[in-house]
Amino acid sequence: MNWSLLIQVLGGLGIFIYGMKLLSESLQRVAGERLRSFLSSMTRNRVSAVLSGTLITATIQSSSATTVLVVGFVNAGLMQLTQAVGVIMGANIGTTVTAWIVSLLGFKFNIASFALPAIALGMVLHFSKKESRSGWGSFLIGFGFLFLGLDYLKSSVPDSAKSPETFQFLQQYTNMGFNTILLFVLIGTLLTIVIQSSSASTTITITLAYSGFIPIDAAYGMILGENIGTTITANLAAIPGNRNAKKAALAHTMFNIIGVIWALVFFKFFTGFIDDMIPGDPLTDKESTRFHISLFHTLFNITNTFLLIWFVDTLSRFVSWIVDGFGPLKEQEKDSIRLLQSGAVKTTELAMVELSEFTKKIIRETYDFFPLIEQILLRPFDAAKAAQVLKKEEELDLVRSQVLTYLNQIQESGVTGSYGKDVLGIMERVKSIEEMGDNFASIARKVKKAHRQKVALDKPFESAIKEQIDLLKHHYDLLLSNLEKSESFDILGNPQIRNQSREFRFEMIRSLKKNESKVRKKKYQKKSNFLPALLYRDVSRNLDNISRFLNTSIYADV
Repeated sequence: MNWSLLIQVLGGLGIFIYGMKLLSESLQRVAGERLRSFLSSMTRNRVSAVLSGTLITATIQSSSATTVLVVGFVNAGLMQLTQAVGVIMGANIGTTVTAWIVSLLGFKFNIASFALPAIALGMVLHFSKKESRSGWGSFLIGFGFLFLGLDYLKSSVPDSAKSPETFQFLQQYTNMGFNTILLFVLIGTLLTIVIQSSSASTTITITLAYSGFIPIDAAYGMILGENIGTTITANLAAIPGNRNAKKAALAHTMFNIIGVIWALVFFKFFTGFIDDMIPGDPLTDKESTRFHISLFHTLFNITNTFLLIWFVDTLSRFVSWIVDGFGPLKEQEKDSIRLLQSGAVKTTELAMVELSEFTKKIIRETYDFFPLIEQILLRPFDAAKAAQVLKKEEELDLVRSQVLTYLNQIQESGVTGSYGKDVLGIMERVKSIEEMGDNFASIARKVKKAHRQKVALDKPFESAIKEQIDLLKHHYDLLLSNLEKSESFDILGNPQIRNQSREFRFEMIRSLKKNESKVRKKKYQKKSNFLPALLYRDVSRNLDNISRFLNTSIYADV
């Protein structure tokens, strides 16, 4: 074995994958918010979902990043499974752009002549203090590394005419008829699973076929296998996620497997159509080989999408049946929030998308405490409602622990640009929401204890409690309604919103002071039961704490 050649190939592959990763991450960093908004708004129907998946993947040059983002959206409940399937179909089309870039540029020009200047310019921009300029610098560096790695791959894989002994090594696997195609489908699948980049494995396939290492039919087989192998990233990301995330990842896998099956059944017809569209015989004209492979890759994914887009609902029901068949959905799984670990494609942008949406979900679900607390305080005591409050508080503690652990992982991997402020804001909000849950639970425990002692609020204090709870609900509505208007928490920085929050806080303080005088008056009245007043004072202090933490959650980014 030629170890020097192997090292060059692996080194070139490493540079290519790193360049692809850096290019994808930098684009997400520069335009991540706009890409996310675009993805959210363009999934109203299956056609727009396919288009959004195609455009985003073609832009960030990573179908893995797109599919992991989609899995995260489904995991957070922001996207329906049918919408996710459409975006995944589009991502498969978008990723074919890489093959055309390699085919049109990678073998025609002296790649190093523009790769190195791109890296040089990128380094200058990378050290800019302006975040957007630094992001574009990273993009140019990634672009340069991507084509530099391609140049190493091209020069490291020798032409078979110059190295016939190397070609002879593969000869035994290329004359087995249809079994050759099946074998190279497996090879393409395994290769993509190992390197977790269909773009890189597609580039390797084009390079091998262009250099004469493998025949064109074997290259087609590898392309089909790479479409299966690329689903590994989404499936790995979905492992710690909830069932919806697993369904989205499985839908990606099933979509590609179904496509490979029909492509193998109609292989001769399909490849013959490619030969008719591209001039030149790929068996004798190596210059046409790269275009045959690129067109095969593109037409396969477009045709597969066109055939299966009409069965999105059927595919969604099928994967739901498989995932749900592993066992009934447990009650704790319905309520728990599970964060994804996005593996090799994790970026600050993807992580912040996930965390922002989960934090919003926590805020929305915490509002459910209010009707429970109202029933406990203002109606005959219900032990089941009190137990429900305590259970929700325990779940909130668990979620807070998950989110803070995840935030810590993000910080350890490095937080870029303005995301540092966002991380601190999320930390503060999650902490505030969890503290609110603690105070709701404290109220439930106090009322439960008072019930055992046959102590209940009298009418004046009940009225005061109702007034304060209504005030808190209006305050919470201010937080919720504005979060629904925006993709991020930036809207809470609006001075008008913060002034309203501060006014709600002051109203709560005024209400507490007004009713505290009633408590003191009750204390010194003869023949008066002071215990209801003490219960009111204890509960009102918890309500005051909730008001304070609500205000903190709005001001968290300060």
